[in-house]
Amino acid sequence: MDRCIAKTAVCGASAAEEQDWSAAILREPAAEPALRTWVYRRPAVILGCSARPQAWQCERAAAAGVEFCVRQSGGGAVLAGPWLLGASVVLPPRHPLVAPGVAQSFRWLGLAHQAWLQSLGIAAHAVPAPVAPRDYALRWACFGSLSHWEVAVGDRKIVGLAQARRRNGVLFCAGVLIASPPWDVLCDVLDLPREQALVLAGRTASCAEILGQPASAETLEPSLLRALSAAVEAAEATRMEMGEVE
Repeated sequence: MDRCIAKTAVCGASAAEEQDWSAAILREPAAEPALRTWVYRRPAVILGCSARPQAWQCERAAAAGVEFCVRQSGGGAVLAGPWLLGASVVLPPRHPLVAPGVAQSFRWLGLAHQAWLQSLGIAAHAVPAPVAPRDYALRWACFGSLSHWEVAVGDRKIVGLAQARRRNGVLFCAGVLIASPPWDVLCDVLDLPREQALVLAGRTASCAEILGQPASAETLEPSLLRALSAAVEAAEATRMEMGEVE
């Protein structure tokens, strides 16, 4: 008998709604996997959990009409919006896809995104080990460098990954660049030189750019949800065959 895997697509979400869901689901023990994809209705600057938001950052975001929040997982700042397709996967702590090491736990998620992008005709590849950036000026930005099992086209990042481990479960987060973001907005909100926006643009790739045609998060979301679900379901089937289900 198949295990129940909760799958939901959330179109027109706000970044705050995504973070509220993540916080709420981790408050209770994760008995079964849960997946959500996110299509954002407006721009948002999302900081990693170790960041300490400053009042002036919130003020700059409000003045620009940009949401401003902190996520459950770590990593650098992300600029969400219609150009980004997000995904959240919550797994029980002892799930077979949760490896003992944080870095290796990203493997399945990176490979799932790699296969999905390749099915779209994008020659993407997951990077097993971090790629040292040419400089460290962009260490504050999620898409400024490539870490364990994140996905690139050539040496340009297209998928960013993050993770939060709690006693109740493990939250995996991913963001796919569907179109080129307005990186200058991210730099403006964080009061960073606009020159860094140009560098970010050079270090990243998007689905629309690689495919040479317009692409939208709404259109690509269903196939991503199916791809991630298939990866989790395959692990669940193996788990059942090995008699590891409580």
